[in-house]
Amino acid sequence: MMSKIKASFLQSLGGHTSDVTWCDFFGRTLVTGSNDKTVRLYEQDGQGKFVECLHSPLVSHTYGVNCVRFSPSGTLLASCSIDGTVILWNAQTGEQIAQLKHPGGNAAIRVCCFSPSSTLLASGGDDDVVFLWDIGTGSIIRQLVGHEAMITACAFTPDSSFLISGSSAGDLKLWDACFGHGKCLKTRPEAHDLGVLGCDISPNYKTNAGSDSLCNIYVVATCGNDDLVKLWHVRTGMHCSITHSMKLEGHSANVMCCQFSVDGNLLASASGDKTVMLWEPVSGNLIQKLEKHSRYVTCCAFSLDTTLLATGSNDKTVILWSIGEQEPESESKTVALKTQTKPSCSIPDQSVRSVVRWSVSEVSSWLERLDLKEYVEIFKNNNIDGQELLHLTHESLQIFLKIESFGHRQKILRAIRALRNPLWQHQLSWQENGDLPQEFFCPITHELMRDPVVVADGYSYERAAIIEWLNSGKDTSPMSNKRLSHTHLTPNRALRLLIQKHLV
Repeated sequence: MMSKIKASFLQSLGGHTSDVTWCDFFGRTLVTGSNDKTVRLYEQDGQGKFVECLHSPLVSHTYGVNCVRFSPSGTLLASCSIDGTVILWNAQTGEQIAQLKHPGGNAAIRVCCFSPSSTLLASGGDDDVVFLWDIGTGSIIRQLVGHEAMITACAFTPDSSFLISGSSAGDLKLWDACFGHGKCLKTRPEAHDLGVLGCDISPNYKTNAGSDSLCNIYVVATCGNDDLVKLWHVRTGMHCSITHSMKLEGHSANVMCCQFSVDGNLLASASGDKTVMLWEPVSGNLIQKLEKHSRYVTCCAFSLDTTLLATGSNDKTVILWSIGEQEPESESKTVALKTQTKPSCSIPDQSVRSVVRWSVSEVSSWLERLDLKEYVEIFKNNNIDGQELLHLTHESLQIFLKIESFGHRQKILRAIRALRNPLWQHQLSWQENGDLPQEFFCPITHELMRDPVVVADGYSYERAAIIEWLNSGKDTSPMSNKRLSHTHLTPNRALRLLIQKHLV
């Protein structure tokens, strides 16, 4: 069993003049949104207290702010509002970068979230549609149509491949966010029979190699107007499913928000009963009930290192809670996701939480293990610790760290993905050690293929990737750049069986 977690009151923040509707952390910076139309930012000072940033508040919305989110790198903020806009802000300066609007009207936008890959933003609201935006261009990539009521919740899976959305009608939908062009893979009607109010996805998930295909299994938490928090197993692959796993009871009013900690070991829920509850997702046990707010608690968010919890309320305040250190768990505890009725949200051997705490010297040792000693001094000179490491991109490696070799940048990014999740650890070892032939990987996505197809150029590609290539208007080979004689796709069953054989 997990030893007892103790959360204690740390600080109460004022500033907002109306209900606090959302909060989010990046590092030691907290962002909050409110019905007073403002977004406020707070930073922790040398004494451990949070003080408002110099460029706060951010004022541009004309009606209440419903949701605020940091991008995974912490450089951008997204805020959405009843005024029908999503505004992208520079998180360091408070400068407005872009304003996005759903086409066809001024419907209120209720929720938004960034993909972990930092390339997409999802938004949903009163027009019953989820929109996927390209962060770089500010343009709409896809419209996810299928809900028949207001969109109240959305969350990307940790690998950015899928999106879960929920509505006031109570249903959940699973979408292909990578190559699906808006395809709904599975619907769970009446997930909360009085309406979904929030959802979040555990950072830990498992990949299985079944008899017919690869599949991922995610743990999803949802909450709603039925006063419940529910946990689900969401399975992707050839046979998608959304299976109810556990019901967490304890709140006596509608549950407005639920959030996993970054390591997946804790789940917080905020409710109209004026309380916040901390749960152990693996067992479903209630760890602690937090009572300090005088009105509805509307939102909650963990800090990246899970030592802080922020909660916002209709009482116009944000409360910071200090969370005590977790002790090691007993050897008898299950650490893998199982197929029984209870989900496991266990930490991988190298968890995001542990990497976040790496020092600059530990990052240097990691580079040496990758046989990339030549970049140790560059990383040291730029103070790249664990937290900075997890947010490196191709652009930052090339432009700021001056790593010119494309292959070395790829190697570093694959290794970072391995730190985030066991799935990427497997793929890293395959690619680096040469255990799997290069032909097993799609030439477009450079990922292990799940559904390989042969194209007229004689090469095999992941079906979804080559379909997207062709649908974009291209009629040439991705490999030779020569025009394709036809666009018929032939399943490469022999290659698929070989891939599956190596994964068993």
